[in-house]
Amino acid sequence: MTQPTDSVLHSGYFHPTLRYWQTCASDLRPDNLIYPVFITDSPDAVEPIASLPGQARYGVNKIEGLLRPLVDKGLKCVLIFGAMTAFRRAGADIIITYYTPQLLTWLTE
Repeated sequence: MTQPTDSVLHSGYFHPTLRYWQTCASDLRPDNLIYPVFITDSPDAVEPIASLPGQARYGVNKIEGLLRPLVDKGLKCVLIFGAMTAFRRAGADIIITYYTPQLLTWLTE
């Protein structure tokens, strides 16, 4: 049974990255990597994470310097983890929603 040519595409096929992720390719490219970013609420901080060698919590003023070279090399996706102290009472995800607009202005193509 073939699908009609005028059918609507599945939501996973509308973007080139999502379309690539759904292929059976086994190559390793920047398109299929996700880089973890740990954000702290101290704007200029770089705090090493003892349990994750090579990783640190970054303040919002340090994130562009961290991510710009990776984006220039082809990184397309980051996963943001909030490690907060001052935002703790407001909710676990508020630090991420607070800093995401700044990240998007720096890193959009």
